[in-house]
Amino acid sequence: MRRTAVEEEAPMLEMTPVVAPGEDAKDEEAGEPGAPGTQTPTPDEGLAGEFAVGAGVPRTWDDPHEGCPDDCGPDGPCVKYGRRNVARFCKCLGARRLGYMAVLRWKNVKGKPAPMPGGAVRRTKLLCIVGPFWPFTCCVTFPLIFLISGAIGIAVLPDRALVTKIVWALSVLCLVTALSCVAFRDPGILRRHPEKPEANWRWNDQARTFRPPGACYDEDLGLVVEGFDHVCPWTGTGIGQRNMGAFHCFVTLLCVCIVLDVLIVMRVLP
Repeated sequence: MRRTAVEEEAPMLEMTPVVAPGEDAKDEEAGEPGAPGTQTPTPDEGLAGEFAVGAGVPRTWDDPHEGCPDDCGPDGPCVKYGRRNVARFCKCLGARRLGYMAVLRWKNVKGKPAPMPGGAVRRTKLLCIVGPFWPFTCCVTFPLIFLISGAIGIAVLPDRALVTKIVWALSVLCLVTALSCVAFRDPGILRRHPEKPEANWRWNDQARTFRPPGACYDEDLGLVVEGFDHVCPWTGTGIGQRNMGAFHCFVTLLCVCIVLDVLIVMRVLP
């Protein structure tokens, strides 16, 4: 289900914390927009300050979880289940929280300025991140691929020609690779921009940041994603600018594998 944010022309005025003279400059630079006072944020809070996280979204795994939004409709139980499991298991894995997503691997990039004026000073590169519905991907999508492919590979494929075996094996391998690239890749999470970088950028009141055209806030992710299209429970994450190509490959390869499996079972292929 696609969700669009309620946009306004200009941000609301906010109080700017006053830093006392002589206070450590590092603490002043470490403070992110929206952080209370001038306290040094925790790693998860700093990550939420660097990226465009929703204003009402918990910043750490220990924060209380709010109920499902009113417009979740029939997806409500799925949303609650996904969020509860992310908080329960990812905290034990040492993952960092970013909206309703979990960052499994990241890299701190030093010495690079903010991407736009007024953006966050800290730079974090997201190397491996999973969406709020990763339990569905791990417990349903991947097992379905492995079970169906394994059954065909054991029961039917041994009698087929070598060329058929090679084509089938490559198709399944590429399918799993494409799914992994979608499920574990940053979909295009926008960094926070409290100042307007360009004239065509619009203010997003839900995340309290300016956003470029095509980016919007999604309540399932709790983030603003560039080129956002939809949230796919089968891949466990949102589909945006940075994983759209891998998602198209996944859908195409899924169709190819289904056709190959049917032709192999019906003994049409040699």
